[in-house]
Amino acid sequence: MKIFNKVFLSALLFPTVSLAGVQVYGILDTAILGQKVKGETATMDFTSGYSMGNRFGFKGQEELGGGYSVGFVLEQGFNVDTGTQFNTWSKNGVVQSGAFNRQSFLSLSGPFGRFGALTCGTGDFNIARISAFGIGYQVGSYTSYTIDYSRVNNGIVYVSPSLNGLKISAAYSNGVTTDEAKWSENSHYYGIGALYTNKTVDASIIFESNDNKGSVGVKPIYTITAGGSCNFGVTKLFAGYQYGSQKDKRQQHVFLLSSATPLAGGVLKFGGKYLTGKLDGKSVVKDKEDKYNSWNLNAAYEYPLSKRTMVYGFAGYADGGKLLSSSESIAASGLGFKAIRVNGWQAAIGLNHKF
Repeated sequence: MKIFNKVFLSALLFPTVSLAGVQVYGILDTAILGQKVKGETATMDFTSGYSMGNRFGFKGQEELGGGYSVGFVLEQGFNVDTGTQFNTWSKNGVVQSGAFNRQSFLSLSGPFGRFGALTCGTGDFNIARISAFGIGYQVGSYTSYTIDYSRVNNGIVYVSPSLNGLKISAAYSNGVTTDEAKWSENSHYYGIGALYTNKTVDASIIFESNDNKGSVGVKPIYTITAGGSCNFGVTKLFAGYQYGSQKDKRQQHVFLLSSATPLAGGVLKFGGKYLTGKLDGKSVVKDKEDKYNSWNLNAAYEYPLSKRTMVYGFAGYADGGKLLSSSESIAASGLGFKAIRVNGWQAAIGLNHKF
């Protein structure tokens, strides 16, 4: 415990700490947030991790020789405003505690690529590739409309060597929360994707699924996500699409378009999303609404105060239709959308620091 305390204290006092090949890093993000769901009262509060999730972590790598190396990442999510954990998970409806709940990863790299065991991660699938807002800014987040697998436990991942910028990545979880039961009673995650990067283009296409074997009566989820970005110099343009399907629940499409443009020493981000979907099978009630949609516009400006610190401002608006037109119908639909992200507005001013 004394050793851990010394390392964590060093992370707070110094921008980057390297102890015997171990690097300490993190992000602190806080904001003042005003928001309103349609039909409800506006609120204003101090929030944490608005543009990027707060975290601290340790990472390192040891060279084994012959082109082989071992690497690790241990990363903890937390809330600055309360000091509580973030990215927790549940077992039998009970929230589980524990360190490094954001990501724990041990890998072996070599001429064959990279192979490793992980907790709380889904391979090399960086969804920020298809949106200027990534998974930050809540109502502006890519994940506010899409089917999101978030983080999983008990996983393994493989990333191939780069072939002229092209990589193949695959991931599997033997139990997205736990794998203590027999295989047929654990929920498993599967993902495979093609990722391409060069000096101006960053693109990916990804297939993902959760078989939901650990949830009685819940059918598997399938998604295909495609998109990327292209840097034109004067601006960087992002575009993306996701198709999601779950029998007896829903089928939906999400379209994304955004940009990041250098302006007055900072970066101006602008973009929007469109969601359209329909309930499926047993979720459909005769003579009741079975369709849903929402559109969204966002703008943000990020201005660096230093290489590691920025201030930002954000405004976003989402307009939900049919099943997403009110908090009551959103909750009754059972689709899992957050009302503020599909049918409301947010405005925020924040500060972000990386160490």
